[in-house]
Amino acid sequence: MTEALITSERDGQEKKLSPVLENYVEIIFKEEAREGAARAKSIAEIAGVSRCTVTSTLKTLKSLGLVAYEPYSFIHLTEEGRRIGRDLMHRHAIFREFFLHVLHLDEAQADAVACEMEHVTPPEVIRRLGQFVLFMRSQEICDTWQEAYEAQKSQLLKKMEQAWSDMGRLDAKEETRELNRKYR
Repeated sequence: MTEALITSERDGQEKKLSPVLENYVEIIFKEEAREGAARAKSIAEIAGVSRCTVTSTLKTLKSLGLVAYEPYSFIHLTEEGRRIGRDLMHRHAIFREFFLHVLHLDEAQADAVACEMEHVTPPEVIRRLGQFVLFMRSQEICDTWQEAYEAQKSQLLKKMEQAWSDMGRLDAKEETRELNRKYR
């Protein structure tokens, strides 16, 4: 996996695609997979923005070489746009799997948080999280880790208290009380 880097036609500099632009690429990628092409109207509905905003963003994506777009026509990703869209979908899927099947969050929350995290997490972290999710999904503990946590919570918190103490200036007892409050 790579970060969504694009080369500006204006100055030839490589820049990271913003999360907003990444969201548009991801929406278009999904629409192309589902419908064969995307339409400005459907992008606006999915993104929750006006068609005017979509048109402006599509012009930006076109100037970056990520979409083939003309007003009032179907929208398609370029090869580079598809590469970025596929990478974003992969990132989203890894986080979604982690939140749904490891942390046992509900679907709406898993999707919402995955959408936020997919844009800011470095590729190496995504790769390792993907490995972890695959491993955890193959383990029985994946479905029962919360019970095991409850059974071992006091021991785990004592280890954290020691870790806080080892950090030096922090009040380990106060930090442990806070951990108890947060991770009850």
